[in-house]
Amino acid sequence: MSNHPFSLSVIAAAVLYVCHSTNAVAETVTESIDKINSQLDLQQSSISQFNYRQSDITLGLTGATVLPAIPHQDVAITHAGATDGVAILQDGIFFSPAPYSGQHLALQPNLQHQQKVSFSGMTNVTESSEAAFGKLEYQSVQINPNKYATKINLEGSDNNAINGGVVVSGTSKQAGMLLAVDYQSASEDVGYHISRDLDSTQKDILFKIAADSLPGARNQQTTEFSYQYSSQDSERGTLGLTAADFTLSPTQLYSAASIDNIEGERQRYVLAHKVILSADSTMDTDFYYQTYSQQTQNMHFVDGEQIDSALLASVAMFEAAPTADGMNLGSLTQNNDFAGFGVQTKGVTMYGQHQVTYSARYHTDKAEMRLGQREWLWGNDLSLTPTSDDEYALTYTDDVSAFSSAVDTKLNYGQWSINLGLGYEHVSISRELDDMTTNLNAVDFSDDGWTPSAEVAYKSGAWLAALQVKQAWTAASAGNINQTAQEALQYQLALSYQQDALSIAMTGYMHDYDSQHVSCMQGMVCGYEQISLQENMSDVAVVGADLSIAYGLTFDHFSIPLNVKYQYTQAETDTADCNELMGCFAANSQLPWVPEQQLTLSSGIVYGDMSFIAQALYQSELGYQTSLSNERTIDSQWKVDLAATYRLTEQHELYVRVENLLDEELVANITAMGFQGQSEMITYLGYQGHF
Repeated sequence: MSNHPFSLSVIAAAVLYVCHSTNAVAETVTESIDKINSQLDLQQSSISQFNYRQSDITLGLTGATVLPAIPHQDVAITHAGATDGVAILQDGIFFSPAPYSGQHLALQPNLQHQQKVSFSGMTNVTESSEAAFGKLEYQSVQINPNKYATKINLEGSDNNAINGGVVVSGTSKQAGMLLAVDYQSASEDVGYHISRDLDSTQKDILFKIAADSLPGARNQQTTEFSYQYSSQDSERGTLGLTAADFTLSPTQLYSAASIDNIEGERQRYVLAHKVILSADSTMDTDFYYQTYSQQTQNMHFVDGEQIDSALLASVAMFEAAPTADGMNLGSLTQNNDFAGFGVQTKGVTMYGQHQVTYSARYHTDKAEMRLGQREWLWGNDLSLTPTSDDEYALTYTDDVSAFSSAVDTKLNYGQWSINLGLGYEHVSISRELDDMTTNLNAVDFSDDGWTPSAEVAYKSGAWLAALQVKQAWTAASAGNINQTAQEALQYQLALSYQQDALSIAMTGYMHDYDSQHVSCMQGMVCGYEQISLQENMSDVAVVGADLSIAYGLTFDHFSIPLNVKYQYTQAETDTADCNELMGCFAANSQLPWVPEQQLTLSSGIVYGDMSFIAQALYQSELGYQTSLSNERTIDSQWKVDLAATYRLTEQHELYVRVENLLDEELVANITAMGFQGQSEMITYLGYQGHF
């Protein structure tokens, strides 16, 4: 490990005691702190009235570090500088279709179909290597225990958005069923010189059916089958502005970028089975299969050359004064298919006051990647005409299988508890290339790693303290030339306090990386080979502190909810480094995708049947550096949303939501091809009914 002084900030955070019931889920003290202070109930009044489908603010409130995104794209997250090994889960199962071979994917579920979301930085060894450096976990809406229940949501906005959804569920005797459907459509002016709008549609379906024990079953058990479908079609230019253009019109985009689009379709099948073996033992087993198809086009080339600052200036000049000969442009095209299958099991057994968790997981996935270029003529009327078909210059298949197992033991001795865990994972990776000329190499290798962890915790009254140490490990992808795993020693110290309506939490951590993975991410412009590569950065040190405060003020006629999440992160490289993706780093420089500070706020007032809640996300400056340009920065920025609701009756509610309240010209991203802005201020008017 790199030689750094050990530095931790101490924190105060609210926590509930772990009460061991007959159906207890194994939970370390650190996990219980995360559960209380980094879990959002999306159905609580201060959150639910926003009726979000996607939201970076919501994820920020859980403690995830949110990378800036543009509208109608999935929000990417990171933790302690790591993007690899930070898993996105739903109901304890990978949400991304191919978490090993689909390294560059960042898929998030529709929040309308979720009821809770939480983030954990120091994960349990039972989570496997794909969540070794953090996990964002969603809990989908559950089947209503009543015979019949319906929730309806309809909203429209001043950018021609029409969103609507319904959730119907109920339980009869020992069986239950749920059907959730949601539709989103938007069309907004994105500032092209020609008359063209951003068009985006998304459809989501969630179906569940569950049953309790069959008559005569020896053990109480529950089985649930779920099916999830989502499709997305979005057009938005990511080719931005030169610095000079930006000072005149920050929201202007080039007409050449109007060809940018993404189409995706995913399906997910899950069979979950829970058995209560005895009063002190439970067993959960999940089978899952998921697929995702993806087609994208992004304008990246001028006369076959990848756009840099100089070529961007040429695009700007042509936009202002088109010539009769037109301009020869090219788009980076992708046609990819992902699929993943797995089975996982977890057993929890109580031995008196002590608890042992056993887990095992087998996962396999495949990514069939086709990347290429399509030629376009940009005419003097600023129209785009294709002059060639899609030509896939790079075609390859990544195939990965992984087996992991772990045991986690929690020993309780009065006010003290000791947690010891040990995990093991074996990963086999292969990459097959077709006959096309490429600089990529076919690979066939395997790797394995051990992930031990230890925790000591003490609780007294409303206070709780925990110290945790863990070895984290995540296997290299097929595109990692050196086949070097990501490894780090993780240390975390947490203190928590909870009394009545006040919860305060503080955690301090240090992650000392031997090797950190870097791949193509949002805010970067990558070519064919770059998308398929994974680089290694040696000797990265991350020191950080998180502070959470939750407090509810209640008066005779009104109440004031308050949630605050502050994150400080110092993520630096020890030595100067250069790689194909990020260019060159100076020694002791902040990783460009890690904001030093992030602050998320949620507060307002609830008065009778009316409520006004504001949510805000602040991030300090970010910097992106690529091999195509010098370092560019994203200035520190605020994003503020406001929601006001009025409950007509117990069943009917009207609301107004205003997104990006403070700044109609908020800059979200700066790439080698220019600036990318978020949407202008958007106002939604909606209705929600419960029956």
